[in-house]
Amino acid sequence: MSKSYTVATIGAGAIAQALHLPGYDKREDVGRIVIADPVPERIAEAKGQFKIAKAYSDYREMLAAEKPDFVSVCSPNKFHAEHAIAALNAGANLLLEKPMTISLAEASAVKAAAKASGKKVMIGFSHRLIHSNNKIKALLDRDEIGDPFMMRVRFAHGGPFPGWAKTDWFYDPEIAFGGALFDMGIHAIDLCQWMIGRITAVSACMKTLRKDIKLDDNAIMTLEFENKAMAYIECGWTSGPGFNGLEIYADNGTVINNYTEPLRVCVGKSSPDWKAAPEFKWRTIRRNPNPESWSIEIDYFMDTILKGKDFPMGIDAGISAVAVALAAIESAKTGKRQVL
Repeated sequence: MSKSYTVATIGAGAIAQALHLPGYDKREDVGRIVIADPVPERIAEAKGQFKIAKAYSDYREMLAAEKPDFVSVCSPNKFHAEHAIAALNAGANLLLEKPMTISLAEASAVKAAAKASGKKVMIGFSHRLIHSNNKIKALLDRDEIGDPFMMRVRFAHGGPFPGWAKTDWFYDPEIAFGGALFDMGIHAIDLCQWMIGRITAVSACMKTLRKDIKLDDNAIMTLEFENKAMAYIECGWTSGPGFNGLEIYADNGTVINNYTEPLRVCVGKSSPDWKAAPEFKWRTIRRNPNPESWSIEIDYFMDTILKGKDFPMGIDAGISAVAVALAAIESAKTGKRQVL
């Protein structure tokens, strides 16, 4: 019989109910699911959907009493560092929702706690688990389209609240810290670094265009990389249907990944001055639109640890993405390009 693990979520709101709890609930090796949330309504909602063994209003009491093997931190951004460090100190492996923290000092503290505990940490960069993005990464690693020189990412929707989030904490600067850039742009930042390389400078513009909130509801970033490449990112909370995904332009080809369409790659070469006649050939490398990455995230988290492997989207990836996002926010405030 496989070992029966105790798992926990700190926070039982929208992301816990949509991703973490369903993932734990379906695993045969999870024998006990416990949750902590200070809001009774969230606990009632979770109990109504999942096999919750026990619920707590205080996460500290839960960690002390249950000593879980795996913990998901699903709380608002402001509390990520506090909850992550507590879980690591309690001896749990950790899945920490993005953004990792709201400051680099907090990120360093989480890293120190992980090192002291010997436990592993995965940051919730779910876009790395989308099958088509993994195909793109493999294509780049095989040098099939040459060296990338430009990347475009657009992640935009109508905003987390109303509709998906349980409350409007995403729009509260004291709790969320940042708006669309910090919420959705950080996914794009991570994808850019994963696929192209280290970001060395960032310029950004953040605006509140349509929502009556105190944070940015739209943002644009331009990124510079150490390996002669650039990228631009658009993220927003005010968009209806439209392009959501990424494009990469390289010396010998192009890949376009609109998340609702088949994944296409164009292989071909043209001289920069176009003196040589270009020859391009398009092909589809994944016909079905992307499956929901959330459905496999918990399996990936637990299985990676149980196999003794490390996470590509570990603490260092989380810290690096936070550093770029904070630099982008500073650039938007000052109007100055930020060097990293």
